[in-house]
Amino acid sequence: MADSASVLADRISSKNATVCVIGLGYVGVPLAVASAQAGFSVLGVDVDENKVEQISRGVCYVEDKYSEELLPSLVSSGKIKAFTKMSEAVPRSDIAIICVPTPLKKDGDPDLSFLKSVAKSLSGLLTDYKLIVVESTSYPGTTQEVFRPLLERGGKTAGKDFALVYSPERIDYGNASFGVRSIPKVVGGVDEESTRLGAAFYTAILQAKVVTVSGPSVAEATKMLENVFRYVNIALVNELAVLHEILGVDFIEAIDAAATKPFGFMAHYPGPGVGGHCIPKDPFYLVYKAKKAGFPLRMVSTAEVLNNGMPKHTVDRLLGVLRKVKKNPRRVKVALWGLSYKGGVKDTRRSPSVDLLKIFRRLGVKVVVYDPFVGTIKVGSVQYTSTGSLLDSVKGVDAVVIATNHAAFRQVDLSVVKAQMNPDPVLFDTRNLRTRAECEGAGFTYLATGRP
Repeated sequence: MADSASVLADRISSKNATVCVIGLGYVGVPLAVASAQAGFSVLGVDVDENKVEQISRGVCYVEDKYSEELLPSLVSSGKIKAFTKMSEAVPRSDIAIICVPTPLKKDGDPDLSFLKSVAKSLSGLLTDYKLIVVESTSYPGTTQEVFRPLLERGGKTAGKDFALVYSPERIDYGNASFGVRSIPKVVGGVDEESTRLGAAFYTAILQAKVVTVSGPSVAEATKMLENVFRYVNIALVNELAVLHEILGVDFIEAIDAAATKPFGFMAHYPGPGVGGHCIPKDPFYLVYKAKKAGFPLRMVSTAEVLNNGMPKHTVDRLLGVLRKVKKNPRRVKVALWGLSYKGGVKDTRRSPSVDLLKIFRRLGVKVVVYDPFVGTIKVGSVQYTSTGSLLDSVKGVDAVVIATNHAAFRQVDLSVVKAQMNPDPVLFDTRNLRTRAECEGAGFTYLATGRP
């Protein structure tokens, strides 16, 4: 083992190792690009033939400027190649990095089927000493208790015949300020040699610091902590936002003032709900593990109730104001601005806008949608199509709900918007992009999450 590990360490140091990235999504593509840019040969694998075909043509389908800029040249130079089968890539690789999805089942329990499938396939492909890295998010113990036993079914032993590491992905989808190479990396291996090799690899491809921990479970717990922290703090400000709306206090102003404290406070902001691929999902991997351990996570469960209640709160508050201006909710028309879960991206996974549309439909409220990034979205059996322009969306409507913090919604002239709408228009800014003064100055009844 020591000799094999030393040989691999030398191949990593000299950039002669071949990297296999399994799962070419929003995590795998930037990681493949970073590895290739650093000088490694990269073989990507994905069961989606369309993704493999696009990568092979140098087309970047994830919203990542770094990957969009570099992928075409790296593919044309032969540094990145893509395949649909692991058997075509893993035997030719020295390092295999797993970036497959870990979603939730319908009952809310973890779905590790993709991760397990990869482990089973890998077990028969470990013909020589390799570094295996899991980046897919899961609860503490997954690498050691679930992934490792499946890998070892082929007769190879972790720490002896191959190195095994867990290193959680930290991609912030659509964030141009923090890309894959500039985000510090946490690495925890099943033994010291595994950790050393994992750290050496990430040090070779990243500009950021690499932090080693005592084992995979600590690295997994790190990822859980990061996203549970976000989830419960968002729930906290969502609950306090509703309270301060009732009290008549501007809670957003209070958050901004609290954020001037240089220690002991981190600003989180309320909104119409919680969306995306990580924050609404990952805490429930830990909830599952905690339940198995006989220790229910009460704070996460409470946070779920609070966060899931924000879409209904948003609709109820809007309809309450419409009634005050003598508009029947069943006869009004609402423009919903934003379908993606965050500004500047087209990703609609778990977007609060989906919940808003469901509630509006159930109450009989007619809705027109606009999103500069999203053309259509299907909610249940109903497909919503974005209007051709922002101004098209507001013709003859009674209210505008800003549900996503796209830059276009900050910049539009509200007086021009108001001119297209019915009399006594309402603007509900759930993302606090516009000020009360500019909204009321343009002639709107103004609502904002966390503001009276």
